[in-house]
Amino acid sequence: MIAGLQEMYSYSFMRYALTVGVFGGGMLAFLGIFVHLRRIVFLGAALPQITALGIALAVCMHLPPLVGAVLGGLVGILLLSTSGKSGHLPTEGWVGLAYATGGSLAIVVLALSPQPDAGALRFFTGDILGTNRAEALFAVIVAVCTACVFRLCWSKFVVSSFDPVMSKTLGLRASFWNALLFLCLGFGLASVMNSAGSMLAFGMLIGPPAAALMLFRGFPRVIITTVALGSVSAFAGLTLSFVFDLPGGPTMATAALFPMLPAWIYRKIKR
Repeated sequence: MIAGLQEMYSYSFMRYALTVGVFGGGMLAFLGIFVHLRRIVFLGAALPQITALGIALAVCMHLPPLVGAVLGGLVGILLLSTSGKSGHLPTEGWVGLAYATGGSLAIVVLALSPQPDAGALRFFTGDILGTNRAEALFAVIVAVCTACVFRLCWSKFVVSSFDPVMSKTLGLRASFWNALLFLCLGFGLASVMNSAGSMLAFGMLIGPPAAALMLFRGFPRVIITTVALGSVSAFAGLTLSFVFDLPGGPTMATAALFPMLPAWIYRKIKR
């Protein structure tokens, strides 16, 4: 078995795909803790659609897809973080509108793209086995930078996210720290979606943190379990996709969502 794994990951494209899955998936799983606890899960579903629209526009204009992923994610964060503060449409309405508009327009833009459909759809649906070295390196850099930002400013992120009264008492600008959190989320989604598509990005953002939150209540255990589940599910999904000739991104997304079932069963038995 070990010899088979060594042979499997002797190919460079498998190592690049695993790098994106482990680093990008682990990073999105960690950020998903804040998405769950702040009850903005639907926001996490809308952002990948807007990021996909940015990728589609970049492909159509002959720009690097990574540029479209980053710009699309940042524009989506900017629009969704400022929507709902005025006017008659609530925040949930803006998020739903962004989800529907981003997903549908991305398909239309790709259909109008002068590039061949297969080449354009690769960046929209995600083909993680086609990940190159630059995309893998970008995922590593974003993951390391995100870890450093949260390591240096952990207490400020926690207080501004979950205790607005305390943040005002301490003189913290909650809007700034929320914007920085969304900025990390936008770059994280861009690093994964550029090579793996929206399905894997959303699966990593939702599955591992949901399972960890059902198993534990303490922040340290939740963080360790979440990152571990994200990384292990990326490795397991990629390995299964290679062995059984399955699509890489959807298989890894399924592996990321699978731990929710045993965690839910354990929670029911414990109660």
